[in-house]
Amino acid sequence: MEFLHESIALGVDLIIIGICAREYVHYKRTAQVLKAAPQYNIDGDLKSVVERQRDKKIPYAVIRGTVTPLGVPLKSSLVPSVSGVLQIVKLHEHRITRGFAGFWTEHHKLIHESANEMPFELRNQQHGVEIVDALSAAVLDVDMVYDNYEPSSLSLFDHLFGFFSGVRQRGLQTTEEVLREGSFLTAIGELELDGNTLRMQPSKEGPLFLTTATKSTLIKRFEDAKAATILKLLFCSTISAILVAVIAKKYYRKRKQEREEAKIRNRLETERRERRARSRPHTLSQDQLCVVCSTNPKEVILLPCGHVCLCEDCAQKISISCPVCRGNIASKAAAFIA
Repeated sequence: MEFLHESIALGVDLIIIGICAREYVHYKRTAQVLKAAPQYNIDGDLKSVVERQRDKKIPYAVIRGTVTPLGVPLKSSLVPSVSGVLQIVKLHEHRITRGFAGFWTEHHKLIHESANEMPFELRNQQHGVEIVDALSAAVLDVDMVYDNYEPSSLSLFDHLFGFFSGVRQRGLQTTEEVLREGSFLTAIGELELDGNTLRMQPSKEGPLFLTTATKSTLIKRFEDAKAATILKLLFCSTISAILVAVIAKKYYRKRKQEREEAKIRNRLETERRERRARSRPHTLSQDQLCVVCSTNPKEVILLPCGHVCLCEDCAQKISISCPVCRGNIASKAAAFIA
């Protein structure tokens, strides 16, 4: 294909545009629902406010409070002095790999992840809202309480094997993140009154947020992300337009060249026919004329049947079966009739 490279580049660029467009829609919608989400104080009036809503739910609301465990808080498994309500432990493997160009680059791979969670609420003095399914939050601000990297001890064999295989292990990294007791968070999600308990949970209107940022800060983050995505879309769209223009220009040149070549072929064919017509005898019997056009002399023999029945012009149009015996045509050859 003449446009293979341009077509591949255009396809990749269109995929990137699709991804960016999807991100743009996500950022725009999230910013809109955040702007529309009402913010409430966690106080004695909050239950009555929620109770007056349909199904005793506020589809998307903002609250702020202090993280308070509903029971004995979790103790960090790696830093015993740290306690909280949510714990995430991850184990990453660091390795370097050799690319096609021969350069070594570092990568890390998640080997293991474990998470522990206990019931907790956001509290303001004597009033609180229980947080449900915190691990599903789109933004979950936790503290890194442990980060340890242990380099691998490689033998000579390991170095040689890594050199030839193109993969070398660098080490293992263990991290622990904890949502500490007493952290002050902003929670955004569905606010529901269940019996006498207020709960904040994931909402159908938008993602669940548990963050130290304020509502206005979150909105600004998504607005900035939306603006950056627009720039990506403009850049990728420009690349697509350039590629389409290049493909169109090449296609136009190809079609123009094909038309010019066709004109030359037609002119040469016309001149050839005129020369042949001038060189042909003008007094021929009916038996000597082509069985198709009955104008030109018989000039071509059809094989394997051996019939000499076509002029050169008609022989170019007939290639399947002999017009005399209907036998298959395997080949053609010039015939000279004395």
